Amino acid sequence: MNKLTKLQGMFGLGVLLSGSLMAQEYATAMDRAAWRASGNASRCVMEHQIDRVALARFVAEPGRGVRFELEWQQAGIQGGGAELALIPAPWQQGDAEPVASGQWQRQQLHYHQGIPGVLGAMANGRWLEIREPGSRRRFVMPSVHFQQAYSQFRLCRGEAAAEPGRDGNGLTLHFHAGVRGLSAGQRQGLSALAGRLAAEPGVRGILVESFTDSSGHPELNLRLSRERGEQVAELLRRQLPALAVEVRAYGAASPLATNDTSAGRYQNRRVVIRIIKEEQAS
Repeated sequence: MNKLTKLQGMFGLGVLLSGSLMAQEYATAMDRAAWRASGNASRCVMEHQIDRVALARFVAEPGRGVRFELEWQQAGIQGGGAELALIPAPWQQGDAEPVASGQWQRQQLHYHQGIPGVLGAMANGRWLEIREPGSRRRFVMPSVHFQQAYSQFRLCRGEAAAEPGRDGNGLTLHFHAGVRGLSAGQRQGLSALAGRLAAEPGVRGILVESFTDSSGHPELNLRLSRERGEQVAELLRRQLPALAVEVRAYGAASPLATNDTSAGRYQNRRVVIRIIKEEQAS
């Protein structure tokens, strides 16, 4: 039985019991798998029900970042460790990518390390898995119907598909693999930035720096980074005609994270908008 057939069977059953070894693999049937986002200014949540046995959720709260939780809704788990990992979807190539380790406490698991990268990888189609060393219990969370909930989750967090610059003035946009165009959320973030800069004194210009991951040919990466950067610059020039906007394309140079994982590659595919002020231009 190949990998795709096995996983298709697993998602048709929800809980797969493999012979006398009683290997338990928990997942929701693919036609019922869904992620749902909700929240307010103090708490944003994105949830996925795993069959009738567990609830997976990403939680973001001001000042606490984003974390991932798994709540076991049955009896029987007393403790022990559990490993969180990204896995390829059945139709993708690649190996599992470990993310973090956790411990069962009061029927729950909590993970804080590497979760922003997990979200980015799932937006690119990766799935999420939890395994327990020494146990045959396994939880699988697909990225089926993930994108819409993820967009709502980011809007709840005030991200609008963009991250503020490290100095609080600029903006960083991340891209999915192979995507050249700007999303609606990214355009919204750029428009909000332009509106703020139009009313801010001392702004002399804007520097747009564009990067890719290391996948593909270096010349194609350089061209792709140029295309992304020019799209950002074009939007800013239309809304801020009095400001000079310069684009610098670097291709795969200066990665923020490893290119060996999907989460790292997502972090590296970025356009950084830097604001040049009078004291910096002199």
